[in-house]
Amino acid sequence: MIAIHLWEIIINIAESILIVILLLKGLSLHNSKHYWIVFICFVILSSILVSLCNFANIGTTSTQFLNFFFRLIFICIVFQNTLSEKVFISCLPSFMSMFAEQVTYTIALIVSTDNLSSFDYLGNNRIFSTLIYLLSECVFVFISMFIIKDISFLPGKLYVCLVISTILALLVSTFFLNIIVEIDTPSLPLKYRIQLNSISIFTICIFLTVLYLVQIIGRTFQKNAKLTEKIHIREKIEEHNQAILQSVETLHKWKHDYTNHLIAIQGLIEKKEYQQLSHYISEQRENLPDFFTTINTGHSVIDAILTSKFTIAQMNNIIFHYSVILPTNLPLSDVEIAGILGNMIDNALEACMNTESTLSPYIEITIKPIRCMLQFKVENSSNGDYKFDADGHLCSTKEDHRLHGNGLSTIADIVHNHSGFFDISAKPDTFSITIYLPLP
Repeated sequence: MIAIHLWEIIINIAESILIVILLLKGLSLHNSKHYWIVFICFVILSSILVSLCNFANIGTTSTQFLNFFFRLIFICIVFQNTLSEKVFISCLPSFMSMFAEQVTYTIALIVSTDNLSSFDYLGNNRIFSTLIYLLSECVFVFISMFIIKDISFLPGKLYVCLVISTILALLVSTFFLNIIVEIDTPSLPLKYRIQLNSISIFTICIFLTVLYLVQIIGRTFQKNAKLTEKIHIREKIEEHNQAILQSVETLHKWKHDYTNHLIAIQGLIEKKEYQQLSHYISEQRENLPDFFTTINTGHSVIDAILTSKFTIAQMNNIIFHYSVILPTNLPLSDVEIAGILGNMIDNALEACMNTESTLSPYIEITIKPIRCMLQFKVENSSNGDYKFDADGHLCSTKEDHRLHGNGLSTIADIVHNHSGFFDISAKPDTFSITIYLPLP
């Protein structure tokens, strides 16, 4: 009897390990440093719960529901995802257990020489049945981990619909499984018993197929989001270029008018009409534009971005310094330059506008080659209000993370695509991000 109980405990531990692997793959911990603590705690607690249910002879359905609520409570405590994501991932182990149990039982019926009413883990073939059971669970976990990696990109409403559908599918599968268990009696011919269990397996396979289709939708949504972001970056480039062209045209027009003003002034001087000259100069001084700032670095996109941002900085009394030394060949396209430099300066401008320090807000921009790397560095004054996720990554302090906080992710994607790296320094009064990209 002791050997039987030990065998059940070993099976429960193995199953708990597979479940916690699935949870850790699909969800994000509040603190990644507690990975192994969460892993061990879940395995121990889950194994104890299942063992107690087995010792108390609690039915399979009741055990499944107890496990589900235990997982949901555990997940809500240690993971930081939304409630919809937590509920969805909590449902998957229940499907996993039903799938493995039905596959094991169906195979047992097929290989049985007599009309067995059951093929549990405690009979003469317990090693074979256990291996089939765990192998089936491994297959389910592998398929689930492959599917759920793209589901998180679904829009919020669609994700909620997915969760509701998953819960309904779990309830229907459990109800249908109970009916099969009631019908599956020793008097029923073996052929029909196999067919009934195959129907149950097929039902769960349909659920996995639907999840796969949802994954395709999530992947498509992700691609569309990236495409929309690229289009937005291109539009920003066009706006920057248009702004600088207008500034240049205005400057040329003013330069032409300025020549005519000088001729008029010279004529008044020659005629010694000083009173009229003084009046003319005063009138022109009132009509002079405040400034015509055009930045020329030798690269049109960089010029447009710096000029546009410099104008915004001056309007908000932000000190704006820049130093640009460009190599002959840049490792980035115009769109990627706008994506990196535009987002870096936009974040700096926003931080400076939100700074309540007594010191003057400032932005310092440096672009220069260092050895075989091209450096982009933007440093700005800051109020020290930062927010980090469980992995220590900086994230947006705004409430709606689906609409904000994409700047750093855009920068990270471009940098990683070019085998570069970046460093973020978040201090109480300053913030800086430095990017290094290999030069061609």
